[in-house]
Amino acid sequence: MAHILIIEGDTPEQLRINVQQGVTSNAQYYQNALLSCRPNTVTQLLQPYHPDFSLQDLTFDNVDGIVFTGSTVNWSVDAPEAKPLRDTMEKALSSGKPVLGSCNGMQLGAVVLGGRVHSSPNGLELGLAKKIQLTTEGQKHPIHAGRNTEFTCPCIHRDEVSELPSGALLTATNAHSPVQAFTYENNGVSFWGMQYHPEISATEIADIVEADGLFASGASLARDLRLLESESKADASARLGVDAKDLVPHTRMLELTNWLALIAHRSSLSGFTKGR
Repeated sequence: MAHILIIEGDTPEQLRINVQQGVTSNAQYYQNALLSCRPNTVTQLLQPYHPDFSLQDLTFDNVDGIVFTGSTVNWSVDAPEAKPLRDTMEKALSSGKPVLGSCNGMQLGAVVLGGRVHSSPNGLELGLAKKIQLTTEGQKHPIHAGRNTEFTCPCIHRDEVSELPSGALLTATNAHSPVQAFTYENNGVSFWGMQYHPEISATEIADIVEADGLFASGASLARDLRLLESESKADASARLGVDAKDLVPHTRMLELTNWLALIAHRSSLSGFTKGR
């Protein structure tokens, strides 16, 4: 049974707005997805932007893995406002526990590990990240086990990683954002990150783009995203230029399943060592 700590990327104010608009929080998306992958997973949620948060009191002794979610704040992960998240990521990475970052969480990991981010010169990548290509290294790495070499996954972001940390491994890329996924496994650090959102369905992305805020885009995209998970998926797939099979939950969440498998493997090795 894996115990996972999920680090929320939004502020308490934004979370209150989400409730008013009926939008699920980043941490709840991840909680639901991890439980879908492995129903016996135990999750705990943490908000570094909350005024009661204490970095000094934070410990990872009783968790097996740590997730950093996406975010809808207006600032980038290298901005002064993001310091609570950066400090939390730094402490998480130094714990030696497996860390997973999605979207804002991947960018956060990149910056803390020595890389850089910027606003994408291609603008928002909204709804779906299309024609994601696994690199040669990505085809071999367990983060993408089971993936086709080209695939589509839900995404929604403004910023992107512009420079990988030294020692990082680029595992996936596309024409919009060259860093779609990377891993960093050096000096006791275990970090897997994706720019896209395997934890969020196309319908849930539709809810986000219809809501007010940073990623609002209107009804047309939202309608097609919802159709991708309906009996009318063929027409929507053609309009969007994607294969709806990539968005079936089992396929969409492969990176999450693979990360939980990594944690289970580590736990089994730890138990074997203690048994000896």
